Amino acid sequence: MNRGPVVVAGGAGAVGKLLVSALRADGTEVVVLDPTPPPDDGTALASDITAPTARAVMALRAASTVVLAVPEPVALDAIPALGELLRPHTLLVETLSVKSAVPAALHAHVPDVQALGVNPMFAPSLGLAGRPVVTVAHQRGPAVSAFVADLARWGAQVVELSADEHDRVTAATQALTHAAVLAFGLALDRLRVPDVSAATAPPPHVLMRSLLARVGTGAPEVYRDVQSGNPYAGAARRALRDGLAELDAAVAADPAAFADLMERARRPLGGRLERYRETCAQVFADLPQTTDRPPPGETGVS
Repeated sequence: MNRGPVVVAGGAGAVGKLLVSALRADGTEVVVLDPTPPPDDGTALASDITAPTARAVMALRAASTVVLAVPEPVALDAIPALGELLRPHTLLVETLSVKSAVPAALHAHVPDVQALGVNPMFAPSLGLAGRPVVTVAHQRGPAVSAFVADLARWGAQVVELSADEHDRVTAATQALTHAAVLAFGLALDRLRVPDVSAATAPPPHVLMRSLLARVGTGAPEVYRDVQSGNPYAGAARRALRDGLAELDAAVAADPAAFADLMERARRPLGGRLERYRETCAQVFADLPQTTDRPPPGETGVS
């Protein structure tokens, strides 16, 4: 790919590293800006994107593309400063998990640049190949189209949405999912289940514990941002609470009410129902046989 130099602010973070690696594999000149730059990257600059050093300013002014792989507050603080530095028609790429606040900031401070939102819908350590990446074309232009094409060429499954569609979708796919997993963990903690339960757990419970282990050991600031920054996340959590209330009511009612609840619960799967059943069967088949046994004589509460 023939492109000018690229600056990646936050290039030492997980998403930043993912994009730096893909860009450099294309032979692109990449300058990493990060308050704590990678020690093994001799071209990286120690700099805060909201108050760039003189060397960072030079790199930003020369860049054909600037990537903001930083938290939302940092990115929104950086955009006004970039308005003084970026050349017209430069490509600005942001990787925020919430998109709806970005268009107004771009329009106010950098209306002449092309701007693209990117959100990898997976842990960056998994790599781009075969993984879904949502893109939001904030301010269109040829560089935006070219970067989206690059993502596809790197193996990503690209899904293009508007900023509002992105936040509505991620409220369900991320905020709701994370809330359900963390609430499951809190419920286990409240129940003080015996430690032997880990050794006797059926596959659905093992899978839920596995999800809890992955989400629960993630970066708290990242998971909080998903819940606090998305304008639709509160509605997703309320829907989860309402769903549990409906379940309580159906348990207390007759069997027909519970059967109706199950039918409504699976309705969102639509025509993909059988595909998800097959996926679940494959996941269960691939789960390792548990060797988790409590220490001899210990079957009490954990």
